[in-house]
Amino acid sequence: MFDPDDRRFDSARRLYGAGSVDALFKGFPKVPAPWPGAGRLKKGSPYDLDLIHQSLQGGPNMEDVDPRFLHATQPSVLLEHVSYYMGRDYQMTGRTARDQALNANQVPRLYVRPDSRVDILSGHHRATASLLHGGQFKAHVIREG
Repeated sequence: MFDPDDRRFDSARRLYGAGSVDALFKGFPKVPAPWPGAGRLKKGSPYDLDLIHQSLQGGPNMEDVDPRFLHATQPSVLLEHVSYYMGRDYQMTGRTARDQALNANQVPRLYVRPDSRVDILSGHHRATASLLHGGQFKAHVIREG
């Protein structure tokens, strides 16, 4: 089961509410994602792809999510994109930093496994911005089991 005291979340807990990208990036344009990695399989997917496709067809099930206890499916985040999501333009327009026409990138998408582990499928930069702001963020949540 999910344990919020798990030390793998120490980095995310320290960054929560830091208020600035400097706390994470320290002058670098690209850094490792602030959460433990979700892991990879050599073959296949660790996710129920039918469930994901079905969930996407029904429209996003948006929920408020705490950004401290996630697992990253990508290894790094970019300063440019996190800064954008922390800025006024995103707050005013809702436009994504990249791939604006790509439906899968319109909202952050999270996958909750049966053991309550939450993996970020998309939206790592928005989740990082929320972590640094110290608040929750809205995401499309897909629950298995």
